[in-house]
Amino acid sequence: MTPEKLFEEKQHLVFAAIKQQFNSHANAEQIAKKNYMDFDDLVQIGRIKLWELCLNYDPEKESTFNAYVMMTLKWKIRNEVHTKGMTIKIPRSVDYEERNTLCFHSIDLHTEDDTENDFFAVSPINVEEEALLSVEFEEVTSVLGEKEKSIILHVGEGYTTREIARKFEMGESTVKKKKNAAFLKINPNYKPLNLRSFFLGKRSFKGNRQQPLAI
Repeated sequence: MTPEKLFEEKQHLVFAAIKQQFNSHANAEQIAKKNYMDFDDLVQIGRIKLWELCLNYDPEKESTFNAYVMMTLKWKIRNEVHTKGMTIKIPRSVDYEERNTLCFHSIDLHTEDDTENDFFAVSPINVEEEALLSVEFEEVTSVLGEKEKSIILHVGEGYTTREIARKFEMGESTVKKKKNAAFLKINPNYKPLNLRSFFLGKRSFKGNRQQPLAI
């Protein structure tokens, strides 16, 4: 399939991503206006990114392409709104090169009320890489039940067996059994060594902690 044909077939994902990111197209239009943009600007941003993804389309990853596109478009549109829409003051101690690598996120992005936006600067990220890792995680854990997936996710984020047991209100031995059973489902050849290595790698972006940025 040509990039042009694929692009035409996936146009609906742009609107789906906008709706999912902002809860509705009406909300998206309101937020765009508050940030000195139009709804059409959001669509154009999405289409440009979609075209880039279509140019790099891998037929072998067809089953995960839609999910990959959705996540990438949501991040791209959100970041463009934050970058273009708000004036943010950065301390003079931050040099020019470091300033250009910062990525900004608002905790009030989804709110409809006229509340003051709080912004945070986080480490530079590769949006496409994060989206792909997230899709890969969902693929790998698709054989698990929701409780098993939650436990594995917590393992990957660095929680200890004791902490997981407290959070899910179960004994530590039960957590260990469920954890080992989950890993065996994922990999029948699994042996209980370095349990977190794979998921720490796949979910490492969860470890990024947002640092407040003065406004």
